[in-house]
Amino acid sequence: MSSSKTTHLMRTFLIWVSFCLAVVAQVTGASRTDEPSGIKFFTGSWKALLAEAKRQNKPVFIDVYTSWCGPCKVMAREAFPNPKVGEKFNTSFISYQIDAEKGEGVEIARRYAVRAYPTSLYVSTEGTLLHRSEGYGGVDGMLQEAEKAIGAANEPVTLEAMQKDYAAGKRDVPFLSTYLTKRAMVDMPDSDALDVYLGKIPQADWSSDKNLFIISGNAKRYNKVALGLLSQRLAQLKAVEDPAVMELRNKIGHGVFTMNQDLFSQAIATENEQLVDDVIRNNVAYLEVARSEALPADIATKIAESYRRTFYLKTKNYDKFRPVVLAEVAKLMTVPADSVKARDERGYRQFQQQAETMPDSVKKSDDFKKYDAFIRHTETNRIADRLNDIAWSYYKNMPDKQDMSQALTWSAKSLDYKRVPMYLDTYAHLLDKLGRKAEAVKIEQEAIDKAKAAGEDAANYEKELADMKK
Repeated sequence: MSSSKTTHLMRTFLIWVSFCLAVVAQVTGASRTDEPSGIKFFTGSWKALLAEAKRQNKPVFIDVYTSWCGPCKVMAREAFPNPKVGEKFNTSFISYQIDAEKGEGVEIARRYAVRAYPTSLYVSTEGTLLHRSEGYGGVDGMLQEAEKAIGAANEPVTLEAMQKDYAAGKRDVPFLSTYLTKRAMVDMPDSDALDVYLGKIPQADWSSDKNLFIISGNAKRYNKVALGLLSQRLAQLKAVEDPAVMELRNKIGHGVFTMNQDLFSQAIATENEQLVDDVIRNNVAYLEVARSEALPADIATKIAESYRRTFYLKTKNYDKFRPVVLAEVAKLMTVPADSVKARDERGYRQFQQQAETMPDSVKKSDDFKKYDAFIRHTETNRIADRLNDIAWSYYKNMPDKQDMSQALTWSAKSLDYKRVPMYLDTYAHLLDKLGRKAEAVKIEQEAIDKAKAAGEDAANYEKELADMKK
């Protein structure tokens, strides 16, 4: 059930992101199923696609989308029917579309580590990634990305060939430099090859922008020296707005984040709380660069508390975990109802003022309606979600019956705010763990009924109910 809860929350967040991007582009709700008049898309299986690409000796362009992605619809409406785009792509590629949440699209999206929508993948006839771009930058931007992909496909030595050379044992520095640069450019890191490369060049050379790009695009494991160099360069690039420099900055920022997360994993594995201080400091610095301004003190404090709370929980240091959580819960449980209502109303009024300038076509879109419903109760949603998350965390991790009793109280409070399937499921699990099986079964059944009434998939809840009845 943990994965279903995470999926539910992530979907809510992604709907919000998609709506914001769609409003900027003034989405009209164009359907992805509309037949484009520009790009001609191949229909068939993945295997058949690669066979056709080999037959025509063309690389493949893959549009990776989801049904709920607003920017995906903008790209489908604006770019795909465009004659210039059609001419370029029909001449240069075999074009293909996949829904990342359906059929073969799930595996393809996983294989190429797709993490945002839309993502444009350009692959060889063998399926090796040549180039990728995320988001939609307009017709001109799409044509520019296509040129990059064509250039990558026409390079005398392809990444596909270099992978074979590396597997055969090739390890000279010029080769490794080119090989790792190519992998960094398509977001397909090879940390083992990076370690070999760094071991062959002087440490004094690590700090060149070329090598920082290589490190950032291939690092998956923490390296103290490399992370220090990346963080230092990231701070220097903070205020630079040149597009070429911004690309380097984004790549370095991703490298800092990746290595920092590995450092946090090491801190947990070794139960070393001092390393958590480094993780927090690195993360704050990373976010300040991303925001191009200093983090407010309250946000920095919340970041630190979140890392420490996770560290204490993962290392089963419940004596330190409980006080951190109880301090947060005490605030959440005592927020006056009129204060929550006032914040909801204030936030919604601000949204309504901003929405006045939006065209009717945007206001009629499904994305707008979803976001409108969500923004009506922003403070309510924030408090209820947090109480439910904490209660579920206690259910999954805490050892004592007293912990479960406390979590049940918090879960009940979340239901006072929103009696939705996910919260009911948490409450039912806590009741079951406390031995109150009949009550648990009744509440889980309510979760199923509400999920079905809302058109949601209730399969996971039904499975949990069956387990509770055993």
